[in-house]
Amino acid sequence: MAEATSDTMTTRDGTDRRPSALAAVVITLLILGFGFVVFGYTPAVVATMYLGIFASYVAIPYTAIALVAREVSARRTRPHREGDPAHSDDAIRFGLFRQRASLVNAIAMLTFLIVVIALSVPWGAERPSATGLSGSLMTLGTFAFVAGTLAIVVNVPSIYSRRVVGSERHAIRERVGAWKLILATTILTTASWLAYCGFALYFLTISMSPWS
Repeated sequence: MAEATSDTMTTRDGTDRRPSALAAVVITLLILGFGFVVFGYTPAVVATMYLGIFASYVAIPYTAIALVAREVSARRTRPHREGDPAHSDDAIRFGLFRQRASLVNAIAMLTFLIVVIALSVPWGAERPSATGLSGSLMTLGTFAFVAGTLAIVVNVPSIYSRRVVGSERHAIRERVGAWKLILATTILTTASWLAYCGFALYFLTISMSPWS
């Protein structure tokens, strides 16, 4: 009876029956691909243009708030003290879907940004044409809107959860569980946020003073 109750509580807490690592990768990529097609190749592209401009203005302050909130959540969690939230075994072993989705999304964001820059930046003496630059910015902006929205959805619960952040920091500090994946996710997500903030600044600069 106790075992059944435990199983019920485990399921209720969401620590059981989670998508596998491969399933998390596939689901995340499908969401990115579907969102990119919908917002980039349908009439929704018109709305994306305005939403992208709005997102560019809020990207930098939101990123600053998210980074500060994550650090505050981590520092407020003190291990081995009475009354602190218990560590999450799922978070320590990188078993949460949002952890895996966050890693995949960060890699996709950085990869897409690098590819677009590599294809758009003139490596010779010629400056990029206005048409080519606008197309690259529109493509990257659409992906940034979709991937940025997904990043917020999957990262917000972790950023503001003392239990999850504390568990991840505990894993890294004690070198337990999937600490390497957790560390890689922390680095890559932070890098992707900062990189797209740089893109937002560049986009706003280009918007105000376009290429002649």
